[in-house]
Amino acid sequence: MSYISSIRLKNFRNLDDQDIQLTSSANILIGSNGAGKTNVLESVSLLSPGRGIKKQLLSKITKNQSKEPWTIFIKYIKKDNSELEIALTYEEKNDSSNIKKILIDGNRQKKLSELEYIPPIIWFIPEIERLFIGSPSIRRDFIDRITYSFEKKILPEINSYNKLLKERQKILKFNNYDNDWISKIEKKIAQLGIEIIIKRNNTINLINEMYDKIYSKIKINRCFIEIIGEIDKFVINNKRDISEKKYINELSKSREDDKIRGGCKIGPHKSDIKFIYLKENIEASFCSTGQQKEIILNTLLCQVYCLIVLFKKKPIILLDEICSHLDHNIRSILLHFIEWLEIQVLMTGTDDKLFSFLEKKARFFSVKNGNVESKLD
Repeated sequence: MSYISSIRLKNFRNLDDQDIQLTSSANILIGSNGAGKTNVLESVSLLSPGRGIKKQLLSKITKNQSKEPWTIFIKYIKKDNSELEIALTYEEKNDSSNIKKILIDGNRQKKLSELEYIPPIIWFIPEIERLFIGSPSIRRDFIDRITYSFEKKILPEINSYNKLLKERQKILKFNNYDNDWISKIEKKIAQLGIEIIIKRNNTINLINEMYDKIYSKIKINRCFIEIIGEIDKFVINNKRDISEKKYINELSKSREDDKIRGGCKIGPHKSDIKFIYLKENIEASFCSTGQQKEIILNTLLCQVYCLIVLFKKKPIILLDEICSHLDHNIRSILLHFIEWLEIQVLMTGTDDKLFSFLEKKARFFSVKNGNVESKLD
């Protein structure tokens, strides 16, 4: 079984010189708000590309008044029981921007996205509870994170796609722009847009299939997911060459509108994702708060099952403030993560009594004023 065996933190937010020894199954961090529980989860989330669960500038993570940058040292046990030593910090570039610095067994690495032996990191944070009532961008990001765990190419494709949209908008601002120039840009936008739509749809199909497979094993409440968007539906239902012609034509027709309004009115950056709670056959936005949380966790359960069964990867799960609406269904999902899928989970909460159903299956930690101590100590 692969897992993180220890985390050593220096100058990381309010956690100064902490050494945390983890178990390979459930690890539960208990403490009051502001004690530093989420900071521990954030340190693990930085194993993923980007800024982690808090999405803050890397330079802002360093402990107040410290002159030394934050550093994370992680010991990771691979499937063959060999050990990796991973070090993370950041450095400033000449343009004053910050980049993440990664060392594996002391050797500098290029990008986390290129390291196959780094485990997928999956998280649930309180902000995700807005998934069904927030803007479509939140739902797109949710699906894109799942897609990235299956297909890493989607991240650079989205970045390139967004850059091309900005380039097209700059060109449109000129009164006498070169038609050949913008046509080439629009062709690239269409090609990348189609790739993003296809990858998202493949992910959604996988998750829907896994809902059915898991339901045959354990009776979770199923959900059906689909992409909402005119160009998305066309791409999904037609061959690539036909989709590309349609997409390019729509971009060409919308130039004047896009010039006036700004942006681009069609494409995967405008898509929405619909979730149907099949138990009551209603959209997730009309479900109770507890049901919405259950849908999210069950979808993550399907993602994890896909990673284990289809991609032979064992992810690490981060569940922040998971205690609210902790009904029977949510407890069952947590047990499925820990017992059925046998993966490492880190959870936070303010009261250990809420996790009593995991008492013999977890290691508990007390977090107070930036100090993390095992309750076994």
